[in-house]
Amino acid sequence: MVRGRKNPRHFGLALRLKQAREQCGMKKSPLAERAGIAAATERDIESGERMPTVGTVARLAAALDVLPGWLAYGIGDVRIAGPKATTTTGMAARLQKMRTQRGLSKAALARLVELSPTALANIESGAQSGVDVVETLARVLDISPAWLAFGQGPEVVPEPRRGRPPAQSPADPR
Repeated sequence: MVRGRKNPRHFGLALRLKQAREQCGMKKSPLAERAGIAAATERDIESGERMPTVGTVARLAAALDVLPGWLAYGIGDVRIAGPKATTTTGMAARLQKMRTQRGLSKAALARLVELSPTALANIESGAQSGVDVVETLARVLDISPAWLAFGQGPEVVPEPRRGRPPAQSPADPR
């Protein structure tokens, strides 16, 4: 829990992973094998002991037939409608595009997200990063972490409405 602001979206990743795995009727080891990761890695992610990279989340999502943005951040629908590749291809270009649109240098953005300029340059060059780092980058750039990591969904996450839904006007009797 983070005091004074909403919890990061990636906090629910372990629970979403477990729910999706159980809904598919899979055990941990077959899921890890299908995703191409070590069984210990899957176990540690599901128990919340390890923060996965966005690439690992994409592989797990593909193995479970769920959208990676939902698995990592709880954004979007759960299931993929039909066969669809779930990759992080283009994340570096999306990050660089948004950084330059915001008028930030690599060093300035790195300071804002508490990374070294070299680490940020590596991400912009295609290196993988953890779902937590990608979410922090997205928050600072005011964009959706699912869009940044996976190119999934809208560029900006719409804020949920608070309070009551608007009243429905009665049908016009004419």
